[in-house]
Amino acid sequence: MAIDGAVPVSNDNAEQLSAWDGDQGTFWADRADRIDEGVARYHEHLMAAARIGATDIVLDIGCGNGQATRDAARRATAGWALGVDLSSRMLELARRLAERDQLSNVTLRQADAQTHPFPSQSFDLAISRHGAMFFGDPPAAFANIARAMRPAARLVLLSWQLPQHNEWLTAFRAAFTSGRPVPPLDRTHQDRCR
Repeated sequence: MAIDGAVPVSNDNAEQLSAWDGDQGTFWADRADRIDEGVARYHEHLMAAARIGATDIVLDIGCGNGQATRDAARRATAGWALGVDLSSRMLELARRLAERDQLSNVTLRQADAQTHPFPSQSFDLAISRHGAMFFGDPPAAFANIARAMRPAARLVLLSWQLPQHNEWLTAFRAAFTSGRPVPPLDRTHQDRCR
């Protein structure tokens, strides 16, 4: 699907659009296999927790390169999966991979999940593998997503914990500083991880 024109985003997510639809999105798209391998153990837990049924209509928030969207579509054989992300580069790759896998029940759209006018009460399930933690205004984003969910719909998120409780981040920071004092994470990062 071609993207025509600018993607409408909330002011809170303008920086995210700039990063993910720019160099950051290209970086992640160029390393998609490595990233998917790096989170494989967590990804399987996400998919198990989602309990996707054959007829489910699934919304994948911040779908990135589309692995979770494709896996959701494979499980929702009589349903479909919509993946949304800010990165046109990652969405291009996600589309190619869905076509390669011959998944006709996948739709990928460049959109800000915080403001996108999803059809009301349309989804049985919303999932996110590391996407929801980047919302500029989490209450607004989750209110928008909730409006799109059917009664009794499910929400399954995979997100990093606060930096001080994040073993992965702590280990990398320690390794990269090699005994030197570790600078504190900036306030913006800490706020986004809450």
